[in-house]
Amino acid sequence: MTGSFRLPRSTRACAALAVWLGTLLAFLPAAADPRPRPVADAAQIRLALDRLDVVGSALMVGAHPDDENTALLAWLANGRKVRTAYLSMTRGDGGQNLIGGETGVLLGVIRTQELLAARRLDGAEQMFTSALDFGYSKNSDETLAIWEKERILADVVWAIRLFQPDVIVTRFTPERGGHGHHTSSAILAEEAFAAAADPKRFPEQLDRVRPWRAKRLVWNVFRFGGAAADTTPGRAQVDLGAYDPLLGRSYTELAGESRSMHKSQGFGAPERRGTFANSFEVRLGDPATQDLFEGVDLTWKRIPGGESVRRALAEARRAFGPEAPQRMLPALARAHRAMRALPDGPLVRRKLEETRELIRACAGLWLEAIAQSPTVSPGSAVTVATAALNRSPAAVVLESVEIPPGAASGTRGRALAYNAPASDTLRIEVAPGEAPSQPFWLRAEPRAGSFRLEDPTAAWRPENPPAYVARFTVRIGDERLAYDVPVAYRWTDRVQGERYRDLVIVPPVTMRFEQDVYVFPKPGATARTVRVTVEGADRAIAGALRLALPAGWSATPAAHAIRFTRADQETTVAFAVTPGAEPAQATMRAEFTAEGRTWDTRRVVIDYEHVPVQVVFPAAEAKLVRDAVACTARDVGYIEGSGDAVPQALRALGARVTMLSDEDLERMDLSRFDAIVAGIRAYNTRPRLRALQPRLLDYVAQGGRLIVQYSTSERGLGESLGPYPFTISRDRVTVEQAPIRITRPDHPLVTRPNRIAARDFDGWVQERGIYFADPADPRYETVLACHDPGESDLTGGLLYARHGRGVFVYTGYVFFRELPAGVPGAYRLFANLVSPEARR
Repeated sequence: MTGSFRLPRSTRACAALAVWLGTLLAFLPAAADPRPRPVADAAQIRLALDRLDVVGSALMVGAHPDDENTALLAWLANGRKVRTAYLSMTRGDGGQNLIGGETGVLLGVIRTQELLAARRLDGAEQMFTSALDFGYSKNSDETLAIWEKERILADVVWAIRLFQPDVIVTRFTPERGGHGHHTSSAILAEEAFAAAADPKRFPEQLDRVRPWRAKRLVWNVFRFGGAAADTTPGRAQVDLGAYDPLLGRSYTELAGESRSMHKSQGFGAPERRGTFANSFEVRLGDPATQDLFEGVDLTWKRIPGGESVRRALAEARRAFGPEAPQRMLPALARAHRAMRALPDGPLVRRKLEETRELIRACAGLWLEAIAQSPTVSPGSAVTVATAALNRSPAAVVLESVEIPPGAASGTRGRALAYNAPASDTLRIEVAPGEAPSQPFWLRAEPRAGSFRLEDPTAAWRPENPPAYVARFTVRIGDERLAYDVPVAYRWTDRVQGERYRDLVIVPPVTMRFEQDVYVFPKPGATARTVRVTVEGADRAIAGALRLALPAGWSATPAAHAIRFTRADQETTVAFAVTPGAEPAQATMRAEFTAEGRTWDTRRVVIDYEHVPVQVVFPAAEAKLVRDAVACTARDVGYIEGSGDAVPQALRALGARVTMLSDEDLERMDLSRFDAIVAGIRAYNTRPRLRALQPRLLDYVAQGGRLIVQYSTSERGLGESLGPYPFTISRDRVTVEQAPIRITRPDHPLVTRPNRIAARDFDGWVQERGIYFADPADPRYETVLACHDPGESDLTGGLLYARHGRGVFVYTGYVFFRELPAGVPGAYRLFANLVSPEARR
């Protein structure tokens, strides 16, 4: 996925209730949201007031986005009203994407935002470590070796010392979890429970945090689907299906909405109603059989001097009236003042923030800072319109508006009249040396198992802070309050209505290649045309564009002079690239030099309805394949599934690719195609395909070639895909270096037009294959065999069958990962899959 473009996807729009809950949970800044915080209604204000009286916290620990028990998070945050967070070891980069073509770290960006969207609904906060999701792992030994255990353990210890939870909840145990990442998350959590309390462990952290011992660590015993409740003696029980009148929902209903934010994983969930008991086993710390918080003081008495806060909050409760919440403001101001006098700590800081937000809600105070453009580049400027609106009878004085905080104020002190916006216009000058708004964990090349961070203690953060914030300082009664509002861009979508996105700092120019991969077949040294599109940002700029190539390769011309005289210009230029003899696999990069700096990134805009717009700046690179690659397929039809880059790879092999709709498959003369390829999960995501499969098999019988890439296992699916039955299993080979044995050396799939050898399986990334066929009808021929260490051979990764005059192939080998990575052997083997064995 390259270039400056948006990836619109039509996913289920958020329900009005989700907006209501998002408003309520704005009191809990679990996740940055570009939308200004809405003013809460009376029920939300009452729930926020109740939460202020509860002084405690809980931390859930898991491995991935979607591992969390959203019902438990909802109950903790809204039922027990404790500060709650989910610590995910990874951002889910190694998963699969059901809604688009993003993979790897781009998928990790989406899944991060899906977690944050879920937290905005269930009321918890979101935290991470620096661990990289490198794909499925079958055991914790492998996982902890790749993650470098001590590195990630340090992240978990930091998160515990920073958050200071009273109770830690693990989703898995060191022995139970299936996935090696799952069990590793429990191993790390249990070791960190003790290490966080030990000043001798990771002492370099103690200049910013202090040792912390949670009261206990418990395992949330599995209860999936319709499983019966656990009744093991000695385990604490919680009814997560309890109904909350202020929410108007049960916690399991809220959990269904929250979990359904994991749309890239196809994790839409039901909103369960009725009793749903979960049990908890104490694994470390003090025992508990009745309540997760046994022995924990959840009142203000736990903090020296907290009694004054409790009294002020009691006054606020007596003053509460749903029709006039502003009557609580004097008491809330006293509570805020009393909190500021308490010893500093995470709970006090959190309660101060919650109190400020409650004061804001009771005053009906709307604050916004809207940029005239969604992007701005270093050396440029953007105008920001600010507004403060008091929608209550309360006396509110706007003392100042500053961008950034501490800058000269754009306004003088003034009383805010009822429902009359106080507006100002400010200007942000972006320093020439300012860095683009790249997600902080993507600013450097990652290690094999973790992200390289400039500040390792930042690993817990879910995302970048806003590029700019506007600080509104207001006075309500005798209390001065500062509110930091992210500078955002607002527009109206004709379908979705009013939308917001963060103001993003972008490079003054970005580049994208016409193709992600270029194949230079051996023998010969024929030059290929390589086109690069250069996109300007928000101002004029002039410079030179060059290609950085491997040694022995050359480009003509050596450079193109580019001049943009105004904003938002772009141009496409061509280079003739002549290959060298080596290497077989390499990368070329586009570099634009101007104003004493070199820019070498592209701009990727990720836009789905269920999460805020994200902008990422990967390197402006394309893969180079220099090998003996022959492909005799000239016309290939492609049945897109959940999204992948295989069509681009086919074009790089010289094939003409036609994307086939359901209507095309029903009506088109398919005999024009040398091969038809079904994309990953096509049969999971396109319901009509199963009904159209007889027509595809008829195409095969008449001499066609059908290649089906993996689908996930569903009852009866494999039996209907091919000319003979097979079952799509969950078998996989996760070690990308696992030896692959060619079981039939003279088979057409490994001899024509490219003779496949052991070297063709070198350099594969992440894994070998997933969802292998097993069992399969004996009329299928198997060509390759491989296995993970200590396991038996799996032969169902590549099935071949003659059917009539044509060929059917099913493959679980992960070409969708290897082809975009520019793996030469994957190109050679995939060319064999699509190439006719004899021209028809």
